[in-house]
Amino acid sequence: MKLHRLLFPVAATVGAGVAVSYAVRLSACKVPALDIAACVLALFATVTTAVHHLFEATTATTHRCRVDGCTFRVRIRTSDPGESRRWQEAAASHPAHTLTQRP
Repeated sequence: MKLHRLLFPVAATVGAGVAVSYAVRLSACKVPALDIAACVLALFATVTTAVHHLFEATTATTHRCRVDGCTFRVRIRTSDPGESRRWQEAAASHPAHTLTQRP
């Protein structure tokens, strides 16, 4: 749980580092300040979100429906074994199966 508390500050630090790096490069090319600000804010938001998403994807447990072709899934982060088992059973017996068409 302590690792999740550090997630946003670490992701924001990485995003700020990338954004500042690009701001320095753009200012060296005489790009207008408003354009640099727009690029820096976009880069900060994108990199911060990407780092956060990658961490979540690597630490989450995913339970999928067992029916062939069904796209239903449940992703949980922090749970005890009992709760994980309940979600696994819920994913296996959900009422609406979303089947993908195969050629």
